[in-house]
Amino acid sequence: MLRRFATGRVFFGWYIVSGGIVVQLLLGGLVMHATGFYVAALQEEFMWSATLFGIALAMTRIESGALGPVQGWAIDRFGPRMMMRVGIASTALGLILFGFINSQATFFIFYFIVSIGAGVGGFMTLTVAVVHWFQRTRARAMGYLMTGLAIGSFMAPLISFLIDGVGWRATSIGSGILLFVAGQLIATLIVRPVDRGESPEPARAATVARPDVPTALDQPRRDFTTREALRTRSFWALSFAHGSPLLMVAAVSGFFVLRVGEIDGLGAGHAAVAIVIGTVCQIAAQLVGGYAGDIISKRVIIAICLAGHAAAAVVLAIADSFPMIVLGAVLHWTAWGGRGPNINTLRADYFGPANIGQIMGWASVVMMVYSAGGSLLTGALRDLSDGWALPFLVAGIGTASGLIWLALATRPRLPEEPPDGDQQERAMSYPQPRT
Repeated sequence: MLRRFATGRVFFGWYIVSGGIVVQLLLGGLVMHATGFYVAALQEEFMWSATLFGIALAMTRIESGALGPVQGWAIDRFGPRMMMRVGIASTALGLILFGFINSQATFFIFYFIVSIGAGVGGFMTLTVAVVHWFQRTRARAMGYLMTGLAIGSFMAPLISFLIDGVGWRATSIGSGILLFVAGQLIATLIVRPVDRGESPEPARAATVARPDVPTALDQPRRDFTTREALRTRSFWALSFAHGSPLLMVAAVSGFFVLRVGEIDGLGAGHAAVAIVIGTVCQIAAQLVGGYAGDIISKRVIIAICLAGHAAAAVVLAIADSFPMIVLGAVLHWTAWGGRGPNINTLRADYFGPANIGQIMGWASVVMMVYSAGGSLLTGALRDLSDGWALPFLVAGIGTASGLIWLALATRPRLPEEPPDGDQQERAMSYPQPRT
């Protein structure tokens, strides 16, 4: 891989992955993994309740899900480069404005802008670009891409240090400026094969016999149209299976720092260390899981990871010491790392890349319910129960329900021809990858 970069013969899709890693790193480090530290700082300064932060986080998840179909259509229509430029600019503007929060109203408005931008310029846009370039090593490429988000958590100690040193306002403004400059430069790389007049990576037959894969893997087939995908049981089952662990992801992303801080003798610094430890495990799981997903059944890998998320919820519910917090972090981030690249590429394997932006957009409506519910329920149950056991146990039960949906998410049967209204969505044929 590195030798190919040096000789200039590297497949261009790997440049997409490399640029995406950097963008994910910045969005993860400056926005996603920083959220808990900003929440702690705002609570200390304004004395706002956990429920209020839960409502804010839930609103941004609802917004993201509601805009998903429109965003997916726009990515397919205008291309990932344009969407990334718009999204990065919005996120940067929101972070700069975030530094001037002086009331609950401005908090909701500015955080909303940050969330919209991160959604438009982040994961979905990058995933569509990668899916278009890769077939044979699609899960591997997604695994590499998602390490950026995980590596971004290594910035957690830096964000904590900056908030303590120069304040959360200056930290947010500086983050916005950095994100805008770097993001706009990287966006020049994020294109589809058709934008460069090139072909995607060819597929190859599977080397391991698996019952969920058709026999004639090297035979070309057309992609599903969006309407055809929405009519399948597999689309909805996979969307619910994808959404269920977001209950846990939302709970940890928004409240992990507060959870750690309420244990005697622990604070934000301990939370940052636990996040870093968990991230190391997440990166390893993304790399191993992405590689394994190109060889063995992705559904088996996802099932193991859902069980890992549920176990992490139980540990964090009863944690009363730093070692238990670390154990919960390791379980959660390892499960997240192994699940992410496989569940996203499984959707592309099932339905094809041609309309994947719109298909992912509609799936995000389902996932929005879980993500928003995770944020809202965690904050509300924390205030109602005056503890963290109930919120995390509820998140764990909801996450475990994804195993049922995953069992129903079998490979869909492609109709012979799309309905008349879907003719405009017909796409090039592609050899069937492994699922």
